[in-house]
Amino acid sequence: MHFHKLDAVASLDKIIERSEKRQEFYENLLKFCRVCVDRGLMLIIENPYSINHYLYNNFPFKPSIIDKDRTEHGDVFVKPTQYFFINCEPATKYSTFQKSKVVKKVNQLSGHLGGICSKERSEITPDYARNFICDRILNEKQPHTETTLFD
Repeated sequence: MHFHKLDAVASLDKIIERSEKRQEFYENLLKFCRVCVDRGLMLIIENPYSINHYLYNNFPFKPSIIDKDRTEHGDVFVKPTQYFFINCEPATKYSTFQKSKVVKKVNQLSGHLGGICSKERSEITPDYARNFICDRILNEKQPHTETTLFD
């Protein structure tokens, strides 16, 4: 394998810089979690889900919820997402409603460049946010939901 020394050095420098940024952000997250645990504050952390994801493998808490297909709960993205509930538990009720008509796959979205995500990759729909808050935090039935045989 042949490589150019200057290209290799530039690539290595970028990787080192990205690693240092991740370490800084991760340490800040751990310090924030420590304050919340110490003071008994409720905390919910949302992050992309993958078994190879950094938080999934290096975080002292396990995800309480893994939503593998957000379109089933009102989003337009299939993007798998994990939620860590600290000092609290998610509610178990989940509303039933029509799946989003517009569906986008994560690989259809604009770029992911070395830890920098596009705005579009990071957004959630208002429907998904409302459904998550009502169903998993407040445990409240929503007026727009469909009834099931179990309601």
